[in-house]
Amino acid sequence: MANDGTVNERDAKLAQWLGEAHVKEAELEADLTAHIALTQKRSYKKRLQQHLKETRDHKRRVASRIKKLGGTATVGPNLPGLPEVVGETTGKAVAAMKGQLGTARAMVTPQAETHLRNAQEELREEHVEMAIYSRIETLATEVGDRETAQLAKGIRRDEERMAKFLDAELTRLVKEIVRTEIPREQRATRRRRTSRSARSSGSTRSSSGSTRSSSGGTRSSSGATRSGSGATRSGGGARRGASRARSGGRSSSSR
Repeated sequence: MANDGTVNERDAKLAQWLGEAHVKEAELEADLTAHIALTQKRSYKKRLQQHLKETRDHKRRVASRIKKLGGTATVGPNLPGLPEVVGETTGKAVAAMKGQLGTARAMVTPQAETHLRNAQEELREEHVEMAIYSRIETLATEVGDRETAQLAKGIRRDEERMAKFLDAELTRLVKEIVRTEIPREQRATRRRRTSRSARSSGSTRSSSGSTRSSSGGTRSSSGATRSGSGATRSGGGARRGASRARSGGRSSSSR
């Protein structure tokens, strides 16, 4: 902020992007609250409640930083040419509509399917937040605002941890749906997978054994070749000895 109380270009841009992050945190807060109410799986619900606390803390810290930069935090999209109260009302309306759609979907789908759809939506939102805080951190670093950069980096790490949990939870939820909705005979059973793996392993060992056998045959052939070569050398030595003996006999006769 400039000495005369006006907001300079650097702080205005930082406040703008932090404002977008603040809006997203407010939306996620509403989404998480709705999803928690629809969740029965204890471990999943506990993690959502933990992240809801983190989200509220993120929103508070971001709003505080915006204020220090000379801006104003809102909880709705900042639409050009419209008062802030309109943006706030729009944000709350969008969050409420999403919550109503989630509730309606939960009434006509199994619990595991509801969890899966919610987790998928939450994971998408976490990646959006990760992108927002990544660019805020880069901007703050480039303009020398270390405090904002550290804030964005810390929040992004929280979002990354949540995204990692949700990614693993999606796998668990899909497997649960398979167990509850797909008949056993239509699944890839562990026994079949083990059998296929064993056959594949046996084929590999057989191929390896054939290779070793072929290698052994090659070594035998090589040994026979060396043996034949030795016999040839032996025969050559005998012929040279006989030749020398005949030569010696002729020399003696001559004398």
